[in-house]
Amino acid sequence: MHIHEFSYYVHRLYIEFSTKEDGEDFYRILELDYKDVIYYSSDIIDEADIFDFDENSVIDLIMGYLNENDLPEQLTL
Repeated sequence: MHIHEFSYYVHRLYIEFSTKEDGEDFYRILELDYKDVIYYSSDIIDEADIFDFDENSVIDLIMGYLNENDLPEQLTL
């Protein structure tokens, strides 16, 4: 998995990422509000922790999301 971009603004986490199967030509967008971030996180976090997320934290969050949901729609770069 490759994280292209992620940002947290107004209680919403925005993530652009690609899966290995997608290669370089496709990406997906996942937007999670604060409650979703808490739900899908494997760790106990508060909102201040989200500002310190690195790519590994975001990948762990996506993997938690994918345990219960399908991949978001694929978009072309």
